[in-house]
Amino acid sequence: MKSQRITLLISPEDKRRYRSLAEDRGLSMSELMREAVRTYDVNTIDDTRELAALTAEMRDAIPAMRKSLRSANSSVERALASIASRQAKR
Repeated sequence: MKSQRITLLISPEDKRRYRSLAEDRGLSMSELMREAVRTYDVNTIDDTRELAALTAEMRDAIPAMRKSLRSANSSVERALASIASRQAKR
């Protein structure tokens, strides 16, 4: 495969940061950029949408979860009170 050049305009600060990252990893800046693009992956957009949908679903479920927890706590408190009452009668 024949290589082609892409010109990327970045700030001097970003260039220093990317150069440092590349050096720390023993890579050229070009290889660091190629790896970053490969790692980004197009599926990231779909993952973000799925995460947003799951977050909305969780938000909708929270009121019912809270109600269920309150009910469970009440049941435990009644059971503990009943046990304490029985023990006090002994």
